[in-house]
Amino acid sequence: MPSTADAKRAARADAKARLRALGPAALAAAGQAIAGQLFARPEWRQAGTVFCFASLPSEPDTAPVLARALAEGRRLCLPRMLGGGRMELVEVQDLAALSPNAIGIREPAQGAVLDPAALGPDALALVPCLAASRDGVRLGRGGGYYDRFLAGFAGRALLACPAALVFDTLPADPWDARFAPGDILTG
Repeated sequence: MPSTADAKRAARADAKARLRALGPAALAAAGQAIAGQLFARPEWRQAGTVFCFASLPSEPDTAPVLARALAEGRRLCLPRMLGGGRMELVEVQDLAALSPNAIGIREPAQGAVLDPAALGPDALALVPCLAASRDGVRLGRGGGYYDRFLAGFAGRALLACPAALVFDTLPADPWDARFAPGDILTG
């Protein structure tokens, strides 16, 4: 019987193959669909603080979410990677101030750092994944950044996942973040 680590490696390889088959147009459409679902949810309407990621070309486009959060006057935070599976929440007031880090993820170079545990129930996080299972298991890219973040986040978290990357089942460790099936936004 393969270990969980081996099963995750195989699941990531399968997810990456599905992702390559999608292409940029499908990811842009997935981003639009996910944004539409997000904007229709009560969590969005109630969110005073929105934590989101600046999407990579291999992720659903989050530009509509970032722009709308700022346009509606919400506090917008993006992650800044610290290494070792740790990241911090940084408040962003201008998307033009984002710059690529060492691995190409656009992040804020400066801004107020917020404590995720101190944010209230009106905080909303839109979380990326490589894949998700129908029962809510999130498969990330393997660094543990979001698992650690979500363990200390006091608000509500929703998962952004293209429909082609929703699997029937995925391997998981006890520390892996899980989502209610209704909290997985797909497109």
